[in-house]
Amino acid sequence: MHRKGGPDLDATIFYDRLAPLFDVMTDWAGRLAVEGPFLFRLLEQADAHTVLDAACGSGGHALALAARGYQVVGTDASPAMIALARAKAADGAGVSFHVAELGTLASRFPPVDVVLCLGNSLPHLLTEAELSNALVDLAACVRPGGVLVLHNLNYDRRWQMRPRWFAVNSGLYQERQVLIWRFADYLDVPEPRISFHIAVFRQGNTGDWSVEVNSTPQRPLFHADLTRLLSAAGLTDIHCYGDLTGIPFVVDASPDLVIVARRLA
Repeated sequence: MHRKGGPDLDATIFYDRLAPLFDVMTDWAGRLAVEGPFLFRLLEQADAHTVLDAACGSGGHALALAARGYQVVGTDASPAMIALARAKAADGAGVSFHVAELGTLASRFPPVDVVLCLGNSLPHLLTEAELSNALVDLAACVRPGGVLVLHNLNYDRRWQMRPRWFAVNSGLYQERQVLIWRFADYLDVPEPRISFHIAVFRQGNTGDWSVEVNSTPQRPLFHADLTRLLSAAGLTDIHCYGDLTGIPFVVDASPDLVIVARRLA
């Protein structure tokens, strides 16, 4: 077994390194089958035609929405993720992808009916100032009367439980077996932080295995802070759900925190 690792990486570098394997560790068909009905219902209720998928990763949600006739723009800070998403959209899927960081979107893209920020992206913003700036920016990307949808892990529960080991995924990459394992360390000082790790095990030509561990810092986001900052950003009619199926949010039990908020008309 050969091992490689190192210190925490900037989130963009972290996801650039992860991009080639992102679709191996993401069962998009299964994920969309679970999440699609709730998301599609939200868009229908918002009478949406245009969507901005912020922090879109490899583009799974954006491509699924474009396939249903929505005009979609996908953005991500990782150039490697956007390259992957563009390659998947090369058949004219009706969605455009752009490299752009959270906090810079409103200056580049016109307001849309619905803005999505899914997949636990906001915890990579490591200060309240960065988070507030990103939420103000996301709110500005929503047309008056439109909707913002945020999806993150439920850190009110997770910070108390502190689970070390997360999901394991496996598949083929470049015709070789790969195993991808997520895990985390929790740090209380000088302020709450999570060191998030992804270990990639690869099988070599002779059957031996190597592992590379990449890590990035995260800041746990709590329900009260997010709703407070969303209100300050001019959003109202704030509703919270426990995951992307639309179950009720229970602060000490739900796996996720999904927030749906409307921009004042």
